[in-house]
Amino acid sequence: MDIVEKVDDVLSTLLKPLGIESFYGWYDKDINDTHVTFILVSDTEEDYSDDEAESINYLIQVDIWSKQNMETLKENIKATMKTLDNCTYESGADLYEDDVKIYHKALRFNFWVEI
Repeated sequence: MDIVEKVDDVLSTLLKPLGIESFYGWYDKDINDTHVTFILVSDTEEDYSDDEAESINYLIQVDIWSKQNMETLKENIKATMKTLDNCTYESGADLYEDDVKIYHKALRFNFWVEI
């Protein structure tokens, strides 16, 4: 299972019982209901030995889009993502997209994988 599938699986498990849709990609301006998107921002090879990378660090961004400020959902997503092996929370931002009047919480996670 690749990183995108792992993130999709863990988010779906958390969000489906709440009736919240999640998907890979960017915000859908036509969806007014609370939803979550995620993307792979970067994948960086690391820990070189004899000019060969021994690990990859993936940077994943998870975004919450809602007409309401979803602080509890943010904390639940952080806790759920950190259940993945070698996944740590890097940073986040609480934003408000004034043009569409929607709250946007951006959460970034590092996910380290040995090659």
